[in-house]
Amino acid sequence: MPRLLEAEGLVLNRTPAGEHHLRLKLLTPAHGLLTALLRESRAKRTGRRSKTTAPATQPDVFDHAAVMLEPPAPGAAHGSVYFVREYKVVRRHAGLGLRYPALTAASALANLVGRHAAHFETCAPVFALCLQAFAALDEGAPPDAVHLKALFLLARAEGYPAREQWLPMLSDEDRAVALAVLNHPAAAATLLPAADLARLPHLLRACEHWLAEHTDLDPAEIRRKSRQPS
Repeated sequence: MPRLLEAEGLVLNRTPAGEHHLRLKLLTPAHGLLTALLRESRAKRTGRRSKTTAPATQPDVFDHAAVMLEPPAPGAAHGSVYFVREYKVVRRHAGLGLRYPALTAASALANLVGRHAAHFETCAPVFALCLQAFAALDEGAPPDAVHLKALFLLARAEGYPAREQWLPMLSDEDRAVALAVLNHPAAAATLLPAADLARLPHLLRACEHWLAEHTDLDPAEIRRKSRQPS
């Protein structure tokens, strides 16, 4: 058997692959974005528990997991796809599925990172900010605040002048709210006045439009909408 790759990862996407496998997109700090196939346990597929062994842990989207991956064989038809031999949940962000705004924010961030991770110079800082964002959303931090801060930090991690270019474009009032979010833990946004919280959706859209127009971190749906005639 080939030497296994031990990795820490965040599950950005999970889709069925045939009748017996799941295809996972794993963001790892050391190896970037990896695609891996995991064979679903028979107990999971049939709903029956084995008399001799407990069913294997099944991955969920946004899991922080420790995995053992079998590399693809040279010249294999499946190319760069790994196979999951061990999967252990470090943290399951189960709270994201209970609150639609949190789920929407986490999904948007995961999709954006998944589209661009292959081009990141290093994935370690991106992995760290995604881990922090998923944890904050799981713990009930305001989704727009978490999403805004994650986009801002992602832009800076990739060398874009978000602080020098985007912030000065804002009005004084908007800039004050943005800095209140960016300079403190996202959970602290719950302490903002209601009027400031009401500005967050506008600030998030402004940040997304700036990303679409001035960086390669293009939220595709934002650019598409911005080009539609009014």
